[in-house]
Parts: sequence; C-alpha cells; structure tokens
Amino acid sequence: MKYLTPIKPSHKDDLLNRTYVQIQQEALTIPTFVMHSVSPTLFAGNWSLFREVFLVDNQVNREVKEAINLAVSKINTCPYCVDAHSIMLSGLRHDKVAIAIVKNDLNAIADPKFRSIVEWALSSNQPNHQLQLNPPFNNIEAPEIIGAALNFHYTNRLVNIFLNKAFIPLPFGKGIANWVVRKVMIKTGLVGTSRNAGKSLVLLPEANLPDDFQWAASNPFIAQALSRYAVVIEESIRNFVSPDVQSFVEQNISNWDGQDKGISRQWVETLTEGLDLQSKAIAKLALLTAFSSFQVDKTVIDEFKTYFSLDEQLLAVVAWASFSTARAIASWTRLPTKSG
Repeated sequence: MKYLTPIKPSHKDDLLNRTYVQIQQEALTIPTFVMHSVSPTLFAGNWSLFREVFLVDNQVNREVKEAINLAVSKINTCPYCVDAHSIMLSGLRHDKVAIAIVKNDLNAIADPKFRSIVEWALSSNQPNHQLQLNPPFNNIEAPEIIGAALNFHYTNRLVNIFLNKAFIPLPFGKGIANWVVRKVMIKTGLVGTSRNAGKSLVLLPEANLPDDFQWAASNPFIAQALSRYAVVIEESIRNFVSPDVQSFVEQNISNWDGQDKGISRQWVETLTEGLDLQSKAIAKLALLTAFSSFQVDKTVIDEFKTYFSLDEQLLAVVAWASFSTARAIASWTRLPTKSG
C-alpha cells in the first residue's frame, strides 16, 4: 500500500473494532477495505456499502455484480481490479464471462440480459450512450446494478492511487490464483451464501436519501448504506476543505462529460491556476482523482501533504472526489418509469 499506513484493530476505537469484526466474519480484510481504516467512519461506511450491494443477493445474482465490477474496472484502467475480479468471476465458475469482458468479445456471453448488463457497465462513463438512456434492467434491480457500478467507479480510483498495479504477486500465475481464490471463497461463504440484509447499518447513524440516489429507493438497505456513506464523506472534509474549494471541485465533476483528460496534467494546472497554494493542492488532488486517477503520483501527494500531513485527510479528499464522481456517473442512467 502506498501513501497510507492502515490502522489495525485496536481497543482505542470502538467503531474501527466493530467494523473489523464484521469484515472478518463475512469477508476478508483485503486492501480495498483496509486502506479506509485510517478513518473509522469511512472504514465503516465503505464496508457497509460493499456488504449491502455485493454480499446480499436480492434481485441480482452475485456473478452479474462481479461482471459489473470487472467491466467498470476495465474502463477505468484499473489493472489491480481487473485481475482481482477476473479471478472472482472464475471463482464463481464464470471464466468465459471474465475472458469475454477482458477481450471485449461480449458475444461470448450467452445470456442476452447478462450480456446487455455488461454492455451497460462498459458504457457507464458515457452519459449519452443508448444503454444509459434506456438501461437493460428495471427499478427493482437498479439498486444492486447501479450500486455495483457506483462502488467500483469509486473503488477503482482509490486503488489506482493507493495500491500497486498487480493483484497477483509474482511468481504465481492466474491458474494457481484462481484455485486459491475459489477455495477461499468457499471457505468464507463468498460463494453460494447470501447474507441477511442490513446487518452493517448498525455501524453508522441513519441518514436521509439524497435526491440523486433515488435510483436506490426500492432497496432500503442499499439506500441507507449510500446515504450514510455520503454523510460521513461530507463530514470527513468539513474541517479542512473550504466551502469554496468544495464547490469548485464538485462543479467541475458535475460538468464532466466522461471524456478522458489525456496523459498530460496540464489541464489541471490550467484549471487551478487562480487558487491559492493550499486550495490548489486540495483541488489538484481531487480533480486528478476524479478524472485521471492514474496521474496521481508522489509529486501530487507530497504537494498535498505540505499543508495536510494526516493520512486521514489524504484519504478523505481522495474518497470525497471518488465518491462525488461515482455518484455523478450513477446519475447518468435514466431508469424506466415502471418496474418489471
């Protein structure tokens, strides 16, 4: 892990401990969770969102959600997540689906609805794509499907910044990794076991559902996980990100059309040139996270840490920018007016 030092379970923070207990009971303490441990509230919120979307099978099967994870990771150029979720799909006995997504050979996915949902996920960063305007799922399925995409548009950005690019350490190959992951998934119940909805909601206070999350309204557990996470993310930046900088970043995210910014960082230098140095350090990190997370390097991190030295502050800005971008992307899907 880069730039962050995770916090281990400790009696000093009850929320941190309770979140670790839930993760250890129901999943694995993988880096994508543990990176959030520098902020107990973000740790709890991130786990809750993951659990209620992925580990509770309601209207949508686990393999469909894993395929969404893989498809979103592919369009976000997140090699770590592409590896991880190719292996997870293989663990669910859907090797052909994983290969089809990675190789962009979607005709190899036999089930038409499964294929169309993957196509939707692959186009989820294109606001005017026909599948965003006319999605291949109904209002009842939407919380799990859009929730899965939102979670990985969020997670990919953090992974690109804080984790190494390779999920599979050398000299191990994917064949061994597939076998190991399959065994672990069976042992932990990640295969063939759906969790009871709502268990994670005890970790954070109830919150009102924002207007842009109305697509989640038909599933109260996912709706609450999203709402509660939105609140703690907002709270995490409140004490050191000024309202003007927050508005500046969020307005740029709102105006984004999904287009790639290219390999140069000149666009962010131009965009932030009128800001004072401290505000510029926040805005550059946030905007690069939102639009070009692969461009966040030690130079950008060091510039931010000149003014804000705490791991909790670094995570807060990256999480805020990632979540703001993910919820904007989620809003591009136009749901059908009727369920079913």
